[in-house]
Amino acid sequence: MQLVLQLENEKYLYVDGVLRPYDGKIRAKDDVIGYRIVYDAGKVKLLNEYKVIKVNDSNLVVQAILREKIEKLNAYLFEYENNIYIYFGDIKNPKYNFPYMIIYGIPVALGSKDELIEAMNKDYKVALFGLENFKNDIKIINNAIFSLVKFDKCIDAVKYYREYKISDPEVSLAVAQCMEKIGEELEALKIYSFLSEEKYRELESKIREKINNMIEEYRKSGNVKTLMDAVRMLPTYDAPLIELGWHFVNKRKFDEALKYFDEAVKRSPTFHNLLLYAWALINNEQYKKALEVIEKAEKIKRNAGSAYIKGLALEGLNAFSHAEREFLYACREGIIDACMKIRSYKLYVPEPFDPSVWLGYVLYGYEVKQLLGNGGMGYVLLVERNGRKYAMKVMKKEYTFVEMLYEVAKMQEISKRSEYLVKIFASFLDENWTDYFSSPPAIIMEYMEGGDLRSVLVDPEYSALRHSVKWPQVVAFIFSKLAKAIIEIHKEGYVHCDIKPSNILFNRKLPRYGEDALNALTKSEVIPKLSDLGSSVKLGTPVMHYTPYYAHPLQRFGNKAETMFDVYSFTVSLYVSLTNNFPFPEWLENEIEEAVKDSEKRKQALEDFYNAVPRLDYIPSEFRDIIVRGLRGEISMLEINKELEEILIEEYNIDSNNLENEAEKLINY
Repeated sequence: MQLVLQLENEKYLYVDGVLRPYDGKIRAKDDVIGYRIVYDAGKVKLLNEYKVIKVNDSNLVVQAILREKIEKLNAYLFEYENNIYIYFGDIKNPKYNFPYMIIYGIPVALGSKDELIEAMNKDYKVALFGLENFKNDIKIINNAIFSLVKFDKCIDAVKYYREYKISDPEVSLAVAQCMEKIGEELEALKIYSFLSEEKYRELESKIREKINNMIEEYRKSGNVKTLMDAVRMLPTYDAPLIELGWHFVNKRKFDEALKYFDEAVKRSPTFHNLLLYAWALINNEQYKKALEVIEKAEKIKRNAGSAYIKGLALEGLNAFSHAEREFLYACREGIIDACMKIRSYKLYVPEPFDPSVWLGYVLYGYEVKQLLGNGGMGYVLLVERNGRKYAMKVMKKEYTFVEMLYEVAKMQEISKRSEYLVKIFASFLDENWTDYFSSPPAIIMEYMEGGDLRSVLVDPEYSALRHSVKWPQVVAFIFSKLAKAIIEIHKEGYVHCDIKPSNILFNRKLPRYGEDALNALTKSEVIPKLSDLGSSVKLGTPVMHYTPYYAHPLQRFGNKAETMFDVYSFTVSLYVSLTNNFPFPEWLENEIEEAVKDSEKRKQALEDFYNAVPRLDYIPSEFRDIIVRGLRGEISMLEINKELEEILIEEYNIDSNNLENEAEKLINY
């Protein structure tokens, strides 16, 4: 190739690979820096129609052939039609006599995606070229959009992202950043919602901050248009709608306020939004709908505020007695407006305490639905929270169970270790309490809707079950499971101290007929569980409470707790379940109770107790050894469990494989 070139003040003659100075005339102008020549015998003939053009960022040549390189100038020569294009710079792995595209000053080997992508990263105009000329190549399109984002060409990046309907996660995240910059924050938020929780929260926080500032601006200026604009900025944010609702409340336009509180609930059905909406409905005399909204709110939680608004709705529906109950609760919790709607004497809490006054009240976030039981030491309430039912045991205020309740945290942990223990979820205790009504000592437990074993033993509806030939098998199965639960308590160094049929509960109602009941138990459709773990005390700790007939005399006399106490109570409960009678005569029970009051009578009472022989004629023969040894304290809970399971397997042939496997688990006890 033969050329003359002018580079600034230097002129060159390039002939067949040799570069040397040139002193002739060259008409160089703009990008034209030379011409092809005919060089013969030292003479130069310019070929004016064959120009040498310097490659710059305005050149766009679809196809040019790379011919050679002028080493001293680090320049590459490309031939395109009549002209030579000269490129100053580096080319990786140049391909001579190979077609190149010169795209806005950057040579790219024809067909090389990698070189095109590299070029796009150097100049956004190359990226635009790629987007317009390689519409079917997703790799080039994605990288081109990346390039536009890199060069902050956000309008173009977003345009092509939408045009090509890009789904690549990395490209989408990059474009989302551009959307933020050009004010399309909601579109960016949509992308982040699928691809980056962190980015979503970050942008959402920024938009919320903008909206909050607009609310502050409205508070200063009173310009409601500011709020209207804020509403459209983030469709999930309820604050500007609430502000608009109050704006119209202040103008006494309750129908307008209602619309905005309603929309706030649709955006965010929180407890307080539901209450605001219900209040607005009441002010629009839509009492029935207001009541429905409040009931929905109270599935989230119930407090004095919801009770007051519920009372207003019920009052509007002329349900005055129900409204009064709501106002009473709200007043007790400090809502003064509620106090104005009730008779003051209704606030009186009677003595002796009547637990029914808690009905409808909320204790520690749990709404009291029903009084389930009233025992010697406490009340059992059916409570509800977040749509789920629980049992709450409230200690009677005449008892001081402070130390016992301190142990509940440990019992809560133990209750998770056996499926045959009623689970404890929480406990509440303030030893300095002054208001028993609003903050009594309480334990939250698993609700066992099947009732207790005592009901099965006495209710007429279970007469057929108790007289069934399957009843001993049912009893053996129930007590084999309870034995496992007691073993778990003993492992942790505790004694239950109150085992009795009323503390043996079922997760579901036990069927009324023998075969059905046995099937339900063996299939785990009905599960027996030991409750009232709150009565448990540490081994070696004096026992201050008991249940007559079921407690060992030494427990009644206040001796230190030992596992034998549970063995005795368990055995008495087993005996009662099999016979519906107690093992010892009434005179002995009376003598023991007299000895509880008079310590001088205890020696004789114990002597009579140890000499007493239980009636066994109504006890099936397979249970008699367990009964006798259990009442005498000559057997452990582990041995009782093994013997009951042997009875099930050998005498009744019930689920032998499963029971044998369960027995193996107890070997290391």
